[in-house]
Amino acid sequence: MLAIPYLRNSQKIYFVKLDLYGRFIYVNGYFAAQFAYLQADLLGASGTLPVHPLDHDIFYAALDQCFEDADTCRNLALRMIQEGGGFFLTEWEFSPSFDPNGKPEGVCCMGFKTHDTSLNQLRLEMELQSLKMISDSSSDSVLLLDKNYKIVAHNKPAENLSVELYSQQYLAGDDFRKYIRPGAEHQFYRQFNAALLGTVSEEVFEMVKPKGSIVALKVQMTPVYDESGTAVSGVALITKDVTVIQDLSNRLNIISVIQSHQIRRPVANMMSLVHLIEGAKLNDEEKEYLQLLKTSISELEQEIRLIVQTARKA
Repeated sequence: MLAIPYLRNSQKIYFVKLDLYGRFIYVNGYFAAQFAYLQADLLGASGTLPVHPLDHDIFYAALDQCFEDADTCRNLALRMIQEGGGFFLTEWEFSPSFDPNGKPEGVCCMGFKTHDTSLNQLRLEMELQSLKMISDSSSDSVLLLDKNYKIVAHNKPAENLSVELYSQQYLAGDDFRKYIRPGAEHQFYRQFNAALLGTVSEEVFEMVKPKGSIVALKVQMTPVYDESGTAVSGVALITKDVTVIQDLSNRLNIISVIQSHQIRRPVANMMSLVHLIEGAKLNDEEKEYLQLLKTSISELEQEIRLIVQTARKA
């Protein structure tokens, strides 16, 4: 018990008590100050409130295990949510607490923040997990590269794409530059360097498959920030196969040319005839019909122009 006053006033060690349901019933000043940004009353709140969602299962598992062997402390590492985004790593010791009658009343938890530069890769992997399109059910390929072009992690579609394009799978630690198509280096470095400066960009790359067919890939490069939220620690490559869309766009461009030249020609001829007729002597009824014809031709020309513009944008 002599340690309790020290823990309460410590500026280096977190000390909290949880009830049997994992809710805060006590937090020391250091812990309260660290997570004041949550702007919530911690007492009565779930102990997982400041814990990264991916570590909630670890938290509850340690809580349950505390009473399986009351004489053993549970040591665990938890990622805690950091103000402004990101997370930092902490180490904890969970031990059961009993009332004067020997009945379990909760869990005493002591923890501290760890400082480990080797966590950079872990943070990158966490960013990968948090990307919306990381799901293996997605058709988009997601690759995470560090600042030195090394592959940190990838999802299943990325693995499939690498086999399709290079007849081999991406491997963690691979230098991604060996996969860049000859002639596309400048395009890749321009986009990658822009991401390192904090800019999100998209470009279309054409790749040749082993059997000779060409595939069009739209690549979005997104900066990945470190725990401070200010320094870029890597780049996420989100790749979508747009071969069908690109082919359709080419076809629409051809159609727009046909529409522009082959359809507009007869419309122009009709307008020329209208101008000739306007020079003739017409009664009021004939003039009214001619005006209706002019209006219809003008509307048709506008519709054709709209179709051509839409096709060119597609």
